[in-house]
Amino acid sequence: MNDQQISRLEARLEKLVEGMFALVFGKRLQAHDIALQLARSMEDGVIAPQAGDPRPIAPNFYSIAINPDVHRYILNRHPALTDILSSQVVELATSVGYRLNSRPIVEIIANEKIPPGHVLVKAHHVRDSYDTTAIMQPIRTSADHAAPINPQLIIASQKSVLLDQPMITIGRSHDNHIILDDPFASRYHAQVRLRFGCFTLFDADSQSGTYVNDVRVREHRLQSGDVIRIGKTSLVYMEDTPSPENPTGTIDNV
Repeated sequence: MNDQQISRLEARLEKLVEGMFALVFGKRLQAHDIALQLARSMEDGVIAPQAGDPRPIAPNFYSIAINPDVHRYILNRHPALTDILSSQVVELATSVGYRLNSRPIVEIIANEKIPPGHVLVKAHHVRDSYDTTAIMQPIRTSADHAAPINPQLIIASQKSVLLDQPMITIGRSHDNHIILDDPFASRYHAQVRLRFGCFTLFDADSQSGTYVNDVRVREHRLQSGDVIRIGKTSLVYMEDTPSPENPTGTIDNV
């Protein structure tokens, strides 16, 4: 797992850490600390491919040990934190080419040996009682859904960017797919993902929000002609209408 992949996880956790975790853990714990521990615990627990699937299998159980005082705070104020972190594990596994035999379980436990500003992550494999062969791939599209034809974003009426990947990140930071020179945009502001044959826009907990056709959105299925506003920058989503001779899209499933 390389530094860029860890940096992407760090970016997704950044808002969570700066908002919720900053008050809980204090300044000593950074987004990079959590991202690195999740990534390393996943990498250390990977097992060999099975059942003809060439992808290594990532652990599907993650235990996060924290100080008891912090644990009580989280249980009282942020009961959904484990679900949020579970989604981040799915994203990380997918981004590095691993598969999961079931949706990962994340538990947060109290450990009096852990200082308030620290966290300890351990991962291992458990058998899922419902489906031990399920593969969690949130960005994968079904083969039954045709991808859009020539999907693109036109930025500030000047630059056109072809959406030729199943996930596109947008923001000020230079490791985004689409980099915005806009001080009103967040470093990691939004994502566009290919899901079920169409592109969907997701706000990445940005400070100023993401708007489509002047309506603030958290998630929006894009249609040709939609006007997206990020900070002070306008982006127009466009795609071609399929013809009878070419009914399928141009982006392969991954």
